[in-house]
Amino acid sequence: MLAPAALLRPAFGAYDSEAKLQGAVGRALVEYWRSGTSELPAGLTTLVDYWFAWHAIKVAISASSVIVLALLATALWHRYLRARGSATAATAATVVTVLAVGVLMANIQATAVPLVALLPLLSGTTADGRLAQVVSEIRERLTTSADPQAGSGALAVLLSEVARYHWVLAAVSATLLVALGLAGAQFWKRRTTGGPGATRVGVMRRTLGVIMILTACLLLLMTAASVVSALQPATALLDALGAG
Repeated sequence: MLAPAALLRPAFGAYDSEAKLQGAVGRALVEYWRSGTSELPAGLTTLVDYWFAWHAIKVAISASSVIVLALLATALWHRYLRARGSATAATAATVVTVLAVGVLMANIQATAVPLVALLPLLSGTTADGRLAQVVSEIRERLTTSADPQAGSGALAVLLSEVARYHWVLAAVSATLLVALGLAGAQFWKRRTTGGPGATRVGVMRRTLGVIMILTACLLLLMTAASVVSALQPATALLDALGAG
């Protein structure tokens, strides 16, 4: 969180606090909705550029963290196999690596579709009158209109971007689901072995197999939820705005 703020402050100093960023997003959404066109206004374009750069930096940090933690987990498992380390420490490093992958996935999603990633900043904040009215108008159009996109270029863009936002996460999680599912199945299949150190090798393979299979199950749920959200962008947009 500190690195993106420090690196982007020279170019985007107007957003150097959460309150300023939330206020800017609210004003930009009001301007966009009132414009009646699909083209993003200058203020919202600047915010999208800022949020893209913010999360791109976080992607680099998250990816580096995943690599470092994966190397640490590998080293700890090697120490365990040589009877010089603890299986608990190696397991903990593996679990933390999985959590780091989750952070990386979230940042990839936000980098791919920064416009939608900005919207949750409005949720839970005290909206001024104009913003509250715009959110209410969006909610009314989405819940009562037979064709909510008709006559509103802004809403059409928002719905399209929301769908793309969730399709990105569905694609990333599905890819990891297949990879971890296959790897976990292989580890579990080979959990018993003979020869010196067979017990330690078995413990390592069983542990890694369980972690990967459980993670694959979570990814399956995430993929399914993302697909549902992508197919129902109106509901997902209302949730992002805190108007569901």
